[in-house]
Amino acid sequence: MRLLKRSSIFAFALITLCVLAVPAPGQENADPASPQTLFVGTKLVKPFAFKTPDGKWTGISIDLWKAMQEELGYSYEWKEAPNTDSLVQMVAKGEVDIGIAAITMKPSRVELVDFSNSMFESGVGIAVRASRPGIFGMIGRFVSAELLMPLLSLCGLLFFIGFLVWLFERRVNAAQFEPNSRGLWSGFWWSAVTMTTVGYGDKAPVSVAGRIIGLLWMFASIMITSFFTAAIASSLTTEQLQSTVRGEGDLYRVEVGARKGESPAAILRERGISPIEFNSLREGLVALSNGEIQAFVHDTAVIEYEINESADLGESLMVLRQPLRAEEYGIAVTRPEDPLKRNIIVDQINNALLELKISGKYNEIVQTYLGR
Repeated sequence: MRLLKRSSIFAFALITLCVLAVPAPGQENADPASPQTLFVGTKLVKPFAFKTPDGKWTGISIDLWKAMQEELGYSYEWKEAPNTDSLVQMVAKGEVDIGIAAITMKPSRVELVDFSNSMFESGVGIAVRASRPGIFGMIGRFVSAELLMPLLSLCGLLFFIGFLVWLFERRVNAAQFEPNSRGLWSGFWWSAVTMTTVGYGDKAPVSVAGRIIGLLWMFASIMITSFFTAAIASSLTTEQLQSTVRGEGDLYRVEVGARKGESPAAILRERGISPIEFNSLREGLVALSNGEIQAFVHDTAVIEYEINESADLGESLMVLRQPLRAEEYGIAVTRPEDPLKRNIIVDQINNALLELKISGKYNEIVQTYLGR
């Protein structure tokens, strides 16, 4: 009797295990090792994230994520945010797992989300309305500090070389290098015509020391002429478009615009500048082009891309070479409740991003949109 009971219990347990081992409907193909599906948030910000005419996301950040996910192995779905602050909040609240666009890494955001290593080095640029200089502007450029400094330096060098030659020639070659103030002028004249390879022949050193200096000066003149030519040409040709706003110091006396809800607007307020806020980058740049404001502050790469892509803006706007502040973009990652899992995805993203940079794929993606 006991044996029968034991057999019944054993049979019941065996049947129960078999039932539990049978997969539920729809789970026959479930793979416990299949990649996790991530929700990836982004926002419209050219050239980092924007949609093609058929509604597909593209851009620097989008292409980088697509390349990284080939290494990570995650499946993902896109979710769109209206602006950067909203995107960071979506990541912080766990509405999306990842946030990628042009998200500036700063302390207030680090308190809310985790960030990957730097995804892109940028800065807060100052866009200004430019106008081509007239005749007086060109004359002013010839007497500007940028041009006068290299010219004065060149004159000083010519005088120094001429003085050295005069020291050795004033006694043995007094006919050409007089032992007085006129001889100093003769040394200056000789060094100038020698450097420019004119070589009139009216002045020539005859002493051994003078000829050695002359020989060295001939070879050195080739490099020095190239250097000063480049400096002068740069002063005359760079920034042919000029503006009344030349740097941060000028922003305190003009009307400055920024995009609403973005980091540059907050930076301006921190520095005591109250910006006129616009709903979009395009709206702000059009206002700048029309003269409604005198400067517009936004991410440098974003402004340059918009100006280059807009035929109606490219001729009237430019971005100053000195940014308001250097910044770096990162990939925002939500913080899991389990502290042991906190850095897993961040580390995976960092490794994948490093692989892209080492392989050269990173540069290929950036050059596709920015040409650099």
